[in-house]
Formats: sequence, C-alpha cells, structure tokens
Amino acid sequence: MVTAAASGAPAADRPAMKAAMPGSVYRWLVVTILFAGYCFSAIDARVLTLMVEPIQKDLGLGDFGMSLLQGFAFSVLYSVAALPIGRFVDRTKRRATLIVWGVVLWSAMTAACGFTSSFIGLFLARVGVGVGEATLSPTAYSLISDYFERRRRALAISFYAVGYPIGGGLALLLGGWLLGHFTKTGGWTLPLLGTFAPWQAVFLCVAAPGLILAALMMTIREPVRQDVAADISAKSSLREGFDYIAQRWMLFGSLIGSLSLIALLAIGTALWFPTFLIRSYGMTPTEVGLFYGLVMLVCGTVGTLSGGWLAGKLMQGGRADANMRVVLIATLLKGLPIIAAPLMPTAFLSLTMMAIGTLLGQASQGVMLAAIQDVTPNQLRGQVTAISLLCVNLVGTGLGASVIAAITDFGFGNQAALGYSIAIAGAVVLPVIVALLLMVLPHYRRAVEA
Repeated sequence: MVTAAASGAPAADRPAMKAAMPGSVYRWLVVTILFAGYCFSAIDARVLTLMVEPIQKDLGLGDFGMSLLQGFAFSVLYSVAALPIGRFVDRTKRRATLIVWGVVLWSAMTAACGFTSSFIGLFLARVGVGVGEATLSPTAYSLISDYFERRRRALAISFYAVGYPIGGGLALLLGGWLLGHFTKTGGWTLPLLGTFAPWQAVFLCVAAPGLILAALMMTIREPVRQDVAADISAKSSLREGFDYIAQRWMLFGSLIGSLSLIALLAIGTALWFPTFLIRSYGMTPTEVGLFYGLVMLVCGTVGTLSGGWLAGKLMQGGRADANMRVVLIATLLKGLPIIAAPLMPTAFLSLTMMAIGTLLGQASQGVMLAAIQDVTPNQLRGQVTAISLLCVNLVGTGLGASVIAAITDFGFGNQAALGYSIAIAGAVVLPVIVALLLMVLPHYRRAVEA
C-alpha cells in the first residue's frame, strides 16, 4: 500500500528531492519529446486506415481480412511484448534507451510494410510495428509520473496522450495527400529498389522520420523515482504485478475493463470511419484524409487537453476521484453523437456529429491512464501499465476493428451496411462502459485517499 509518505524518501528528505528534480522547462521538454514519439507511432499505426480500398484491390481481401491487418496483427504481439517491457521499465535506470530501440524497430517495420506485396508479409510487418511501439507507453507513463507530482500529472499525461489523436489526424491528412500524389504519378520508382504501388510508397514515406525521433529520445535523462511503496521490493517479479491487481480486483477490473471497452469503441470506429465515408458518401481518400483528419487533429487535441485541465481543477477543489469523474462525464456525453454519426444522411452532418463525439470522448484519453498511475506504486507502474495495455490492445485494437467488420461481413453480409455496424457497436458497448465506471468510482476514491 502506498502511504502518504511513500515518495521514495523519508518525509524530511522530500524537500531536497523536490529541489533535485529537473526544472519545469526541461520536464515539459521531455513530455514534448514523448508526445512527438506518440504522434509518430500513431501515424505509422493508423496510416493503413486510409488505404483499405487499394490494399484490398491489390491483395484480394475482404473487410475481415483488412481488420486483421489493422487490429489483430498490430495488437497481438504489442500486448504480449508489453509485459516483459513493463517489467524492464520498473527495474532499469535507462528507461529512455528502451524507447530509442523501439522507435528504430517500429520505423523499420513500417518501411517493411512498403516492401511487401502479400497478406502474410504485410501481416508480419504489422506485427513488428506493434512490438516496437509496445516500448513507448509503459516507459512514457513511468517517466512522466516521476517528473510530475500528482496534481500536475493528469495534465502532463494528457499532453503526452494528445499525441495519438494528433498523430491519427496527421496519418489521415498526410496519408491522404501522399496516396493521392502517388496515385496520380502511378506509384514511386526508387533507384536500385524498383517501383512501388501508391500504398507501398506511403508506408516508406511515413517511416522516414524514425531516425530523427530516435535521436531526440536519447536526450531524455533518468528522473528520480517517486511514490515508492515501502512494502514492495524494487526487484519485484512480474507475478507481483498480477498479484497487486488481483488483490484489488474490483478496482482494477473495473478500471481496465472500462478502459478496454472505451478503446474497443474508439479504435474500431476510428479505423472504419474513413472507409464508411468513402463507401457511403462517395468521398475520395484525399477528401476523407483532409476532413476527418482535421476532426481528429483539432477535436482530439482540444478534448484530450481539456480533460487533463478539468481533472486538475477538480483535484484542486478537493475531488479525490477527479480523474474518474471526467471519464464518466465524457463517456455519457459522447454516446449520442458517436451512435448518430454513421446514420446521418449527409457527409457534412456525419462529420459534424463525429467531431462532437471526438471532442467529448477524448477528454477521457489522458486522465484514464493518469488514474491508473495514481493508484499504483512506482515499483509496479511499468508492469501495471503493461497489463492494462495488454487488455486494452487485445480488446480495443485487436477486437475493435474485427467486431465492426464481423457485424458487416457475417451479420449484414453487405459492405454497404458498414455505417449500421458502427452504430450498433456504439449502442451495445457504451451502456456497459457507463456501468463499469459507476461501479469503480467508490473503490477508486478510497484507493486515492489511502
């Protein structure tokens, strides 16, 4: 149990520890670098969503096959690899070095997506992207939690977390422009390497900034660990992370369960909404990249940062459960627009409803993971974050795309019914999320106050 004085040093030493912490400017610079990493990881992971139609045409795949490339291939080893990575994060004194190698790996695997011309090759390359990106979030949350005290932690983590919607938006904007450009030119010919199809050329382009990003990660210094629990060994085993969660099964079951279902709905919708716009309203990939990309970029950014700011204000007002209150409010408010968006008669109304849903829903993005950090001792944060991400990615990324695709392919048997599949997923999943959040509130409040 983390006591009020559990900060890694006796109470008398805490002022000295605080004085030894890096200055505010450097701490926010670290968050900015990690934000950039999250942004580029989202670009490499999500750029595939705009290229569903050309890849299906070249590889002869249906919606379910594409869902495996978008979700399952990426998430399966991402989730498994996160467990030993989380354990390593809790023990190492060189956390940033792990991210450096992760950036190199996922960038190389993104480039490999551009060299393959088969389903198996693309599947394996996407698996490699997932393994590389699995190094980022467990390490980033651990670092940020040590650089910031609790009342500022939600905003700092929200700033990091906003990298994903920004990266998702840029993946659509940049990916749409690149796909349109290479489609007009008939592909991309490189000396000694040959000619690449437009979608292959897009993968090669978005992989290129990886080396610069890895160099930036090398500038991050190791911070002093905070919130160290006296009754947990610094060399705790991976099993201790599972035991810690099991002993608090109601708290973490509801936290991780609701987070996983939020991810299932958000990721599944985000992955299939561009294809829905193309099929239902006749928009081009370039148009979808521009308009939906702006929705993700602007609304996702404002929503995520607003959630972190609101949580901080509620904490200052004495609300111990501020983070979870923000998540509950955001989930309640986003329900109607998210369900209504794919049912609208025009593309403008559909994008408007999705913009509202994204703005409201993204408010929970950073604070939900900050909430998990707040009820976890330092020695277990990497492991608990990894276990959380295991569930989030298996349920959210792994099943999110496939659930919607399965409703379309096996339920309706008609690709034109994709909009109804997205709406059905929202109508079924959202009430379950709300029930889990209401269940966890009193347990979370007691855990934070302890």
